[in-house]
Amino acid sequence: MEKNKTGKYLKYAIGEVILVVIGILIALQINNSNEIRKDKNEEAIILSDIKDDFIATRLNFLETIKKQEKTLLRSRDLIDAIEAQDYSIHPDTIREKIRMGAFSHNRVEAVMGSYDAIIGSGKTSIIKNKELLTLLANFSSQYKAGFEDEIKSNYPLNLMQTVSKDFYSALSSNAERGSLALKKKYTLKEKEIAVKNLYENESFLAFLLQKTRWESVRVTHQKRLLKSLNKVLYQFNFNELTPEKELYSRYIGNYSNSENKVINKISYANESLYVNFASGGTWELVQFNNSLFYVIDFNLMLDFSSDDDSITKISLQLLDKNPVEFKKVEN
Repeated sequence: MEKNKTGKYLKYAIGEVILVVIGILIALQINNSNEIRKDKNEEAIILSDIKDDFIATRLNFLETIKKQEKTLLRSRDLIDAIEAQDYSIHPDTIREKIRMGAFSHNRVEAVMGSYDAIIGSGKTSIIKNKELLTLLANFSSQYKAGFEDEIKSNYPLNLMQTVSKDFYSALSSNAERGSLALKKKYTLKEKEIAVKNLYENESFLAFLLQKTRWESVRVTHQKRLLKSLNKVLYQFNFNELTPEKELYSRYIGNYSNSENKVINKISYANESLYVNFASGGTWELVQFNNSLFYVIDFNLMLDFSSDDDSITKISLQLLDKNPVEFKKVEN
């Protein structure tokens, strides 16, 4: 100060402060870049795990829904046989209708470990795709809400098994019993008597009707879960699924059956494909793959394809009937 150098020292001090601040800012920037890179890497791992879980869940759902629809068909066949008192059906066939229909129960199982882990850790903010987060939350809440109707279908199942003592031993198979196989081998005559006892068991029929009704509700719910699951996988560009909003331009339109001139229509609304029957009724579809769809509310499959002239066709098939083919016609 005595030598009049205050201004010089001030400039030097300010320069030092500026350099320190710049150094701090650079360090913060590097640290932020590292954190962003770490978050992106962690997000990529989480998304990959979620995708793998949902692909596995989808396979479980597809298999279970197919089994469940076959269960319903066998149960309905058994109801028809009991109502008609149809003794022309072989007892072994009746046994299969009971074992794989009346006494069968199929539940969809979702693999939710990865999603539950990020919810538990509070790291949902790492996922930047907000639409994906919403779809994941919707599926999780829908799945974890449980099946009130599952309880209602299990109750008559237990009652059916309780009242089956007069016929089921003779109709059950050794393969089914495994290590608990009975030593007694039932004759055809004894099996026929067992079928008669079944047909005369009004309690069994009443419980079977109840269970079949609730199993039908359950399979509809399972298909709606599949619909929600598909929406999650659309976000991952899963190659076995194309969003319905991208498929609709290929499939919508009128379809004609050349034999009876019945016209059906495929329409699109609210990000879903629908089938409209000329006989009445509009039914929402759920996608199994890019060409195969199921009606959500009953057991009808629609398989889309193209012929050599690039005309779109639909094969409509109830699971217990032969397929019927329709071709797309000009609107």
